[in-house]
Amino acid sequence: MENYVLRDLDSLKPISGILNEQGKKLENKVLNQKIIESNYYISKQLNVPLATKLFYLEKIRVVDEIPVSIEKTYIPLEEVKGMEEMDFNHVSLYKLLSSEKGIHKLKSDEEVLLVGANDFECETLNLKKGEEVLLTKGITIKTNGHVLEYFEISSLPEFYRFRSVSRL
Repeated sequence: MENYVLRDLDSLKPISGILNEQGKKLENKVLNQKIIESNYYISKQLNVPLATKLFYLEKIRVVDEIPVSIEKTYIPLEEVKGMEEMDFNHVSLYKLLSSEKGIHKLKSDEEVLLVGANDFECETLNLKKGEEVLLTKGITIKTNGHVLEYFEISSLPEFYRFRSVSRL
């Protein structure tokens, strides 16, 4: 069994689906789930006015009982109205967006960085002070071409491998 997730950069296959195919035990632990107002940076990413109401979801992804990532998602509240009270510990956000709201992803624009882990990341992901995390941040675009979400994922560097396949 592989100890990493292979992410094809030209595919929108959810990580939960990849993990299920690999026979991995997946748990999501919600840390924060609330309504917040967008700050300047997130407003710019989502292309919404400053102080727009957002649904904020922060969770830890645990695979085979090992915490592997901390995921933060920011979605304009108007997109997910009514979903803000749902339990996201046992269900995929994207599955619910599809089934409850008819929202489907078209693509994502991501930036991948290797950065020093902060104290919270070290504690949560069982890292030593001075170790690094793989920070993936970006936006997801809906099929209508509008931005759905801004996200940040801090993960163990060895957990993800990326592949880009060119087709001739």
